[in-house]
Amino acid sequence: MELRQLSHFVVVAEELNFRRAAERLHVSQPPLSAQIKGLEDELGVRLFERSSRGVKLTSEGRVFLEHARTVLATADIARQSAQNAGQGMVGTLRVGIMFPIMTVRLAGIFLTFRRKYPAVRVFLHELSTAAQLERLQNDQLDAGLMRPPLGSPGMETRLLGESPLLLAVPRGHHLARRRNIEWADFHGEPIVLLQPSLQFGLYDEFFHQCSSVGAVPHVSQYANNGDTLCWLVAAGMGMTVGPNIGLMHSGIVFRDPPSGLPPMQTMLVWKGSNTSPALANFLKCFPSAQG
Repeated sequence: MELRQLSHFVVVAEELNFRRAAERLHVSQPPLSAQIKGLEDELGVRLFERSSRGVKLTSEGRVFLEHARTVLATADIARQSAQNAGQGMVGTLRVGIMFPIMTVRLAGIFLTFRRKYPAVRVFLHELSTAAQLERLQNDQLDAGLMRPPLGSPGMETRLLGESPLLLAVPRGHHLARRRNIEWADFHGEPIVLLQPSLQFGLYDEFFHQCSSVGAVPHVSQYANNGDTLCWLVAAGMGMTVGPNIGLMHSGIVFRDPPSGLPPMQTMLVWKGSNTSPALANFLKCFPSAQG
């Protein structure tokens, strides 16, 4: 039994006339009659009563018509779903993300994607760069938003932008009143940082520049996320460096650090062999690199 047989049966049942049904289906009448006869033989029941007065459904035909319409409707839904999946209109998208690249601009990109593809389920996973790369390699993520360096084979990358690093200082700290800060000013100062597993080189150049002038700041606290990091600064536990991600806090003053810190890059990374249509649509939502 084929879907074509079912659809032809439904048309004949609706027209109750083989000639009109054949015209509607754009086929000749004899093959259509033979097809319905073959369907009846396969089912072992008569679907139509044929007489000189016309054609009408048998009781078995009426029952079969109801189910045939259900099967055809389900097949149409399956066809449309498959086409939507092939176009990236449905499905899932798994994206890795990390502080401190969760900017307002990035939130706008996700909002655009969800508006264009509302039936795609988006799952965000806050992970370090190393963890994202591992999951990308194992096909547990579709894309990652992270900081370089990457050093992982088989990955495609796109530079999304660069953000200058700023110094976040507790309000009332003596450096909060300074406009020109030197590397030597950090000697003996408390610093709050993200946990080592989350840093992935974020603070390396900062400590290198301090060391180059003999300044030795000391780490007073570690934080598991950006919100806690800002809270620690506002609480006077120490200062920190990071990109300006638009976070405002009444207890924090932002200052330009001494020269020598490279901007933080944000990279969009995905596995080159990933053929997900949802991923392809996601990539289209990202503009060229911006600062």
